[in-house]
Amino acid sequence: MHLTLTSTFLAILLAVQVNAQSLIAFSGNECNGAVGIIVPCDGTCFDFTGRHSYEGLGSSVTVELFEDADCSGEEFTFGPDPPNECIDVITGTPITSFRCFGVLKSSM
Repeated sequence: MHLTLTSTFLAILLAVQVNAQSLIAFSGNECNGAVGIIVPCDGTCFDFTGRHSYEGLGSSVTVELFEDADCSGEEFTFGPDPPNECIDVITGTPITSFRCFGVLKSSM
């Protein structure tokens, strides 16, 4: 019984941690307009075309925004950004892709 409860607790804790390090992007400048999908902040490269703002969900995030596709070209780093706060992406150039990292990036 103890092993089952411990395993269940660890599974829930992991699920909360994964969900806490995520991001959602928007087409508007104030986290409004068309809403993108929620993506994990695990360093994976995602498309940012047509997006102009984002919000880190549940925990602080650092976001690397790129001028070109596949997270290449000129890079702009935002963050660490406070959780659940809208960030207006103003770089002076169109942003095509991004990747984000949760609060654990600094310990890597």
